[in-house]
Amino acid sequence: MSPTERRGGATSETNVSGSTLRFGSFEVDLESREIRKHGMRIRLEEKPFQILELLLQQAGQLVTRRALRETLWPDTFVGYEHCLNTAISKLRELLGDSAQSPRFIETVPRRGYRFVLSMETFAGANSAAKKKMMLLVLPFRNLAGNPEDDRFSDGLREELITRLGRFEPEQLGVIARTTALYYGQKGSSIDQMGRELSVDHVLEGSVRRDGSRVRIAAQLIQVSDQTQVWAESYDRHLEDVFAVQSEVAESIARSLTIEFSLGRTIRRPVAFLSLPRRPGVEPVEPVQQLRPVSDRPDGPRVD
Repeated sequence: MSPTERRGGATSETNVSGSTLRFGSFEVDLESREIRKHGMRIRLEEKPFQILELLLQQAGQLVTRRALRETLWPDTFVGYEHCLNTAISKLRELLGDSAQSPRFIETVPRRGYRFVLSMETFAGANSAAKKKMMLLVLPFRNLAGNPEDDRFSDGLREELITRLGRFEPEQLGVIARTTALYYGQKGSSIDQMGRELSVDHVLEGSVRRDGSRVRIAAQLIQVSDQTQVWAESYDRHLEDVFAVQSEVAESIARSLTIEFSLGRTIRRPVAFLSLPRRPGVEPVEPVQQLRPVSDRPDGPRVD
């Protein structure tokens, strides 16, 4: 048995050098040392990237904490545990993963880590990087059955398609309104819509009205595994229908562009000035302009 096998194997006989590894919505090019989400390059510090590389090379196998220390911190003894835990936390944060419910990186208590998701290997990153991501926005379901709510739902979907069309059209394509309406009425499955329209994600939702209040729920479904990758609900008063449609559509569109790593393409802040104010409540001056997550000091940066 080799020393590598005895200590948990930070290297592998499987040679993936010069290839791009794909898992979920991520692609890792081990030759150029780049990681992309939905084809958009995102930045990851060197140590977390090296850990990811080792885990991918040993996918499905245990990589021990000892092996990681001997490979990545051979001369560090004091503070090594903190360095490793910090690097793992940064890696999980970028992947949207968690130790409690791991999608990618599983913790083996007191022993090490294991990459648990299956992946594809293919040569070259350029073809993947140029792939245009496609989104289908389905009609929002009217849960109350009131015809007026149908018009509200249609208007909300129109606002969503318009706003999403403003963000990096060369990277994000939105299926036309009439096609989305046809598939929404047809009742096709997510898998069928994905095959027939070649879409990567489907946005669906519902509208529920009670008097002057409305609750809007939205979910983003990843077609490849039909899992929900984002969801949010919005409770609003309906004093101004157009203002509510505009504000909620803008909020959903911004959340999706962050989920798709398109944060730098946001062109203007959300306009809240058109919303009605309660009597007797003084307007508050904005403290700080909203910034995309890629520009925050604590968030991943998008190139």
